[in-house]
Formats: sequence, C-alpha cells, structure tokens
Amino acid sequence: MRTILKPLRMTSVAVLAITIVTSLALGVSAETGKAGSENAVGNDSAGTKPEVVLYYFHGTRRCNTCQTIESYTQEAVEGKFKDALQAGTLTWSPLNTEESENAHFVKDFELVSSSLVVVEVDGGEVVRHQVLQEVWTLVRDKPGFIEYVQKSVGEYLE
Repeated sequence: MRTILKPLRMTSVAVLAITIVTSLALGVSAETGKAGSENAVGNDSAGTKPEVVLYYFHGTRRCNTCQTIESYTQEAVEGKFKDALQAGTLTWSPLNTEESENAHFVKDFELVSSSLVVVEVDGGEVVRHQVLQEVWTLVRDKPGFIEYVQKSVGEYLE
C-alpha cells in the first residue's frame, strides 16, 4: 500500500505544481496583453515577410514516444527545409511548456498534451496555425510521419 501512495502523492504534487505555474504564467500573459503575445512568437517587426514556426511543445518529463516525435520532426525539417531554416523563413523550436515563459502556449494553441504545431506569423501576429494531430498515429511509421510533417510545413511555406 505504501508503494502505491508514494507515486500517487508525487503525481498529485506534480499536477498541482503544473497548475500553479500555468495559472501564474497565464496571469502574467494576460497582464502584458498583446505585446506579450507578439514577442512570444519571435517576429515582432511589422511589414516583414511572413515566417513559419514549427513548435514541438512538451513537458519536462518525456516518454520515448515524445522523444521520437521530436527526433523524427527534426529529421523531416532539416531534410527538406534546410534552405528555409537558413533563410529564417522557417524556425524549428522545441519548447518545454512547463517553463514559465512558455506556459502561455498551452492556452494560445489549446494544447492538451505534447504537440507539434505549425504556425504562420506575420508582423508578430499569428495568422494561422495547425496542431499536427497525426504525429501520434504515425510515430510507428517513420516514412509516413516524415512525409506528413514535410507536407504540412510545406503548405505553410507556399
């Protein structure tokens, strides 16, 4: 019985800590208003060419599947979009949403778990975004996974 309670207690503490950090971060984000959101996506100069950001949002503790998703995504992006990465029209950014400066993304993109999100940004404003849900079902099909990510990102770069 004692061995069951310890992991349960640790999980409860972790959930409580995440909730507190997220609440605090969302409060700070709400107070900073629009300027805080613009800076969060990284492109705050108006009138520039739209850029695409591919985020992989994850928590601090990561399972093998989460690590595989990040690894396959990096391979897909660097394999097909090397020029766009170098030109700055595409940014690849894995981020831990449990870090206070990144917690607002959970609300911004309505995330419920680790997620791969492609975002079009113009003048610091998010123009459109898509959560790439299929990565979870394709993680055991590396060629299919890479094709899906490359196609999705390619549509945003067109």
